[in-house]
Amino acid sequence: MTVWCIPVIYSLIHFSSGVIGYFYPIILALSVGWHIMQYVLNIRFYLFKLTYKRGNSLEHTSVKLLEVLGGFLLAFVLMTFSRLQ
Repeated sequence: MTVWCIPVIYSLIHFSSGVIGYFYPIILALSVGWHIMQYVLNIRFYLFKLTYKRGNSLEHTSVKLLEVLGGFLLAFVLMTFSRLQ
């Protein structure tokens, strides 16, 4: 299963949910919960195609969660530096 061949829009959504999750922690919790649920159920849901595929992996889920974490950390760093000004 190849993880890295995902459309950019999905990565942007994951990243954006991390940024928004910084300001609204419920969004962060829902996003993380959503990805964990997909892993546990062994499916992948495609929002723009309104379809799902059987099969998921820890590697794939980890990449998605790292994208969310990256967005959260970006918001954290930017907000921290903006407070120091």
